[in-house]
Amino acid sequence: MNAPAIRVRHLSHRYGAREVLRDVSFDVAHGEIFGFIGPNGAGKTTTIRVMATLLEPATGRVEIDGFDVSIDPDRVRRAIGYMPDHAGVYERITVREFLEFFADSYQIPDPGVVDVVLELTDLKKLDGRLVVELSKGMKQRLQVARILLHDPKVLILDEPASDLDPRARIELRDLLLELRELGKTIFLSSHILTELSDVCTSVGILERGQLVVAGPIAAIGEELARRARGEQPAAAVAQPSGTNAPTELLTPGGAAIPTAARRRLKLRVLGDAHPVVSLLAGGVGVHQVDPSPGGLLTVEYSGDERFVADVVRHLVAQGVGIVGVEPERNELERIFLEVTRGDLQ
Repeated sequence: MNAPAIRVRHLSHRYGAREVLRDVSFDVAHGEIFGFIGPNGAGKTTTIRVMATLLEPATGRVEIDGFDVSIDPDRVRRAIGYMPDHAGVYERITVREFLEFFADSYQIPDPGVVDVVLELTDLKKLDGRLVVELSKGMKQRLQVARILLHDPKVLILDEPASDLDPRARIELRDLLLELRELGKTIFLSSHILTELSDVCTSVGILERGQLVVAGPIAAIGEELARRARGEQPAAAVAQPSGTNAPTELLTPGGAAIPTAARRRLKLRVLGDAHPVVSLLAGGVGVHQVDPSPGGLLTVEYSGDERFVADVVRHLVAQGVGIVGVEPERNELERIFLEVTRGDLQ
């Protein structure tokens, strides 16, 4: 079995008498965009600094692409691209000179790498411009370009959208999605939920130095909904004998994670919605179909965007007129409010 891209086990750290991380454990699979969420002071940056080999963990173990950050820091550094929060740039050189400087620092033999990275990050047209003349969003793109020069497998980004305007945030989001399509694993920290809800495949939520939940966003939302309805979890692990702790699902690292993932899709059709129910009910991935007045259907399902496309294609082939398709958005804000208490360190 292949090791995850990132494995964190029982990570703890303190600054003097102040404990900032307490027994944090989670995994990030290859090819994921993992959102690391928490309020300021929750311990996100400390975790990232340990992952980036800039800080020795007090206790615990962190592995990147199978390499221990304490034992093999050089191999970890070759495997990662790290962009800190508010990273500085050399401003009195051009964009191309900036990247060529770091390519030389990484001892990259192929000078064509700079052109490839400029093209990928859509900075080619700005390669002769001084860095000082770039907008904040373009400087963030330049930082992403810098960490891509040595073709790392894992990108670790600390608050990359901080201080960006709405357009720059959207452009950065699209770039991250493109990098994931190229096979990169992306670990992305933020305390702004809206910038994560449309890009992350999984999340970990940190509060007061402790991981309170981790896993796919839809799966976490489903598990919270089951608990709210008073239902048993979809699966469970045994609790130690003699304990009264509630049954919960755990990752291999010990973080709570549900296994069921149900989402909802709203469809609006021409005419009465009731006859359409039989065309969907019982289909693969379909759990429940509820018709409503006004041609509205609510479909509870397990799947991704391809499922939605297949449903629309199927109904159109059956002669159903579809006038509206609205997949349920990830309920990251609701999840965050339900699993955290608002405590500060």
